[in-house]
Amino acid sequence: MRNKKAAIELSMTTIVVVVLSLSLLIMGFVLIRSIMCGAIGFTGEINNKVDKEVQRLFDNSNEEVSCIGGGEPVSINPNGIANVYCSINAKVASEYRIRVKDIVPLDYPKNIDLESWLVVGNWDETIAPNDRNPKKVATLKLPEDAPEGVIRIKLEATKAGQPVPVTNDIDWRITRQGVIRAVLC
Repeated sequence: MRNKKAAIELSMTTIVVVVLSLSLLIMGFVLIRSIMCGAIGFTGEINNKVDKEVQRLFDNSNEEVSCIGGGEPVSINPNGIANVYCSINAKVASEYRIRVKDIVPLDYPKNIDLESWLVVGNWDETIAPNDRNPKKVATLKLPEDAPEGVIRIKLEATKAGQPVPVTNDIDWRITRQGVIRAVLC
């Protein structure tokens, strides 16, 4: 009789431990889910603020054609689409054309065909005066196995067939995500 009482007591303890463990596990999943959903909401807000900041930077520039990515290299991840944005400060309505002239490896293996990454390399449009909205002028598709390093995208701009100076070349640093960040994000 005594062994049966101990067996029942052990099973009750096991059941209580299992129920408490499952409750804590479910609460942990709910907490993680709420954190991730909050982060997704913040991402939308951050994107809107970044767009406004880019617009402000372009508005402060006195150059006729200015592009994002000059100075410090912009970090991008392999296996994705990367866009080049430029703003045009037109005094009068004119036909502008911007094309990717060359993609140069700076701190990058020389044996990789960077030109094959170019999806869209030519852009042309008539720009009205005071239209300072950023324009997507080029698109690159980076392969998943792209090695880490720095590449430079050289742009060439024309206005009504006449060359226009572009403020600077675009530098991109290709970096990989960490394992945990790649799984979570």
